[in-house]
Amino acid sequence: MAGRDDSGTLEATVDIFDLVHDSIFVRDRAGYIRSWNAASEALYGWSREAAVGRLVNELLPPRRPERDAAREAELLETGRWEGRLSRAAADGRMLTIDARWSVRRDADGAPVEIIETGRDVTERRAVEEALQRSEYRYRNLFQAMAASFWEIDFTPIGDMLRELRSEGVTDYPAYFAANPDYVRRMIRATRVVDVNEQTVALFGRGDKGELLRDLEPFWPDESLHVFAASVISAVTRKPNYVTETPLRTLDGRVFDALFTAAFPPESIAKGTLLIGVIDISDRTAAEAHLRHSETRYRNLFHHMPIALLQLDMRPLFDKIAAMKTAGVDVADKIATDDELLTEALRLVTIDEVNDAAMKLFGVTDPTALHGPIEPAWQARPDTIRRSLLARLRGEPGYVEETKISTRDGRVVDVLYNIAFPPTLTELGINVVTFMDLTERVETQAALQRVQADFARAARIATLGELTASIAHEVNQPLAAIATNGEASLRWLGRPEPDVEEVHTLTGRMVADARRAADIIKRIRGIATPSAPTRAELSVNALVEEASLFLRHEMQAQGVTLTLDLAAGVPPILGDRTQLQQVLVNLMVNAMQAMAGAGVTRRGIIVRSRAHGTGAALEIEDSGPGFAPEHLGSLFASFFTTKADGMGIGLSICRSIIDDHGGQISAANAPAGGARFHFTLPAEGTP
Repeated sequence: MAGRDDSGTLEATVDIFDLVHDSIFVRDRAGYIRSWNAASEALYGWSREAAVGRLVNELLPPRRPERDAAREAELLETGRWEGRLSRAAADGRMLTIDARWSVRRDADGAPVEIIETGRDVTERRAVEEALQRSEYRYRNLFQAMAASFWEIDFTPIGDMLRELRSEGVTDYPAYFAANPDYVRRMIRATRVVDVNEQTVALFGRGDKGELLRDLEPFWPDESLHVFAASVISAVTRKPNYVTETPLRTLDGRVFDALFTAAFPPESIAKGTLLIGVIDISDRTAAEAHLRHSETRYRNLFHHMPIALLQLDMRPLFDKIAAMKTAGVDVADKIATDDELLTEALRLVTIDEVNDAAMKLFGVTDPTALHGPIEPAWQARPDTIRRSLLARLRGEPGYVEETKISTRDGRVVDVLYNIAFPPTLTELGINVVTFMDLTERVETQAALQRVQADFARAARIATLGELTASIAHEVNQPLAAIATNGEASLRWLGRPEPDVEEVHTLTGRMVADARRAADIIKRIRGIATPSAPTRAELSVNALVEEASLFLRHEMQAQGVTLTLDLAAGVPPILGDRTQLQQVLVNLMVNAMQAMAGAGVTRRGIIVRSRAHGTGAALEIEDSGPGFAPEHLGSLFASFFTTKADGMGIGLSICRSIIDDHGGQISAANAPAGGARFHFTLPAEGTP
């Protein structure tokens, strides 16, 4: 090691420096290194030969060289400086050094050299900084967390427990349960060391100092068992204790809290612990409200008079999602694939049913309905097909009158209703309702029978009014048959019978007999009771047949009939007899109105037109029309302006048109007279 013997001691001490574990080097006033011990080589990574003669700040670049001037000034003033330096080692690492500087002066007191002693504290500094950061972080967490945190000193409790044990108490839980006053004493003995700001806001009145006391004000009697349980958890070395319990603020308000106490060994050894408190009053109230709401809706579910079924749709939803991922047109598949429909009926299951559903399906145990929905849809499985298609189209729900199969073997008419709210869909469930329509269907059937009886009565009444015309219509072909028969006998009675003439006359007789049979058939069709049957009908043909039935009556009353029948009127689905009854009734009413008013020029116009996909008909007469005050009552049951009328004719006409899905109305024609207008859709009401 190179050096100078200014004092006669430096060379002698160089070898001693190499035995020291701390880094020692000497630099002159200009900053050039004059000596460098072995510990400096090990610390900084520079050999003695590489270091001596180099400027220290070039060899060991400091992190903050701007601070050196202040350090040098302190050194020259006091002769010493010590502190922490950050320097770069030979390999570029930044080292943290605890350093001490001393000045060696000459005989005149002038500074000659500076001796630096240094110790590597890089690792220790890193640990300290980590601890500082951790302490800072947790201190910030302690203060900033939304939860209330308390640092508690429970040292006195340890002394109390040891005293109890010396008195022979070994079962602390039993002792605490039997001596609540002792638990209260422990609460008074426990001191609050520190709290965070959330604690001040939750428990205090704005002054943190008010809370740094014993726990007495904060612990209501109903929570004594919680404090006792936390003490027992600490004694039995459990890591923590968590429960929900009421706690009390300084102003006496009791609230529901989530209480947590942690028992890390290092804290227990010091007699301190950390507890956390979260106000769960809102959650508790929400849970109570939810329980109340759930109970209310469950009661509604089970006691509603409408059958309710909760369905688990998740397996079917998963199936549909997989099909979509595979690029399958799900809607088309469901619409056409019966096997997929059957699979859907087996994938969708019933989870819960109410009392009305049990009654509807004929079971006494709700679990008898749990499982796939397939057994319920034996009669009408296509209802589920249409329901699924409605959901795929994004519709909010689906409603249909259909039939279900019950567990006791019945087939019941029901109104089926299923909604698709997003909230339930996300949960994979749906609730469906069934309304038993058995009584309504039976009532409708009875009503239809009554209406049919009234309609038949009206038709017979019409026949009675047309007796003369009917007799004339029947007499005409019968008279012709008789005449042709007598003529045939005369031709046969000649010496030379004219067989050819007889053949011609016989053909006329057959034709007249068929005409008479057709007349009787039409009359019987009107008079004979029969269930309505729907078929595709030509509207224009209906008008012509009804006109033919009234032909003679119109001739007798001097009524001119004009048929304005448009081409291309689409066919409709309806009952021939019922619709002919409407036409005949309206035309007979027109003839009677004109006759009763003494109209000299009597005319009826029947028009047909296309109306959307169906047809529209008008019957207009040249009579006096309707009194304005009667227009709103024309179709009411038993309303009539005739002295001997029953008032059911127009009411029955409206029922028939309504039953066919159409509408009928009456008004006065602009030129005078009455006008009836009614529509018939292409497909009437089934």
